[in-house]
Amino acid sequence: MKYSPIFTIILLSLLISCKKNDCDEKILTAKHLESEYGCVNTKYSLVVDLQNNGKIIRSEEAYDTEVSGPCHPDIDFSKYDLVIGKQSSGNENDTILYDYRTACPDNEPTLTVEIIQSDVTRPDNVVYHAIIPKLGDEETLHIIVNVK
Repeated sequence: MKYSPIFTIILLSLLISCKKNDCDEKILTAKHLESEYGCVNTKYSLVVDLQNNGKIIRSEEAYDTEVSGPCHPDIDFSKYDLVIGKQSSGNENDTILYDYRTACPDNEPTLTVEIIQSDVTRPDNVVYHAIIPKLGDEETLHIIVNVK
């Protein structure tokens, strides 16, 4: 079977125009106040003026102003940022899971927080946090909170 030159040109054009996605998701490391600094039960002991929202704390002064409670860690804010938030749910909290990675298609740092509820039907408010490597001044972090 013979192919016409036009068909060959169209096929080559399609193959050349397809772009390969160069994004490579990479799992990153996040630290936590309990494991790194010995803080206890931070999901209830930390106090932050947020509701169903999160923010990035980039300095010790901001931490001292915006976070209270018995945990006063000596975070090296020249190397790390603290992501902190507060989330309400319909049931009591069982556990909080974290996944920190660069996500495709934009290689954007993304922190996914999974708040796992227990069977106890009592409304709950929990504070979540992660200590992440310092973000650039203009770099953004995408925070996703899932209540399950």
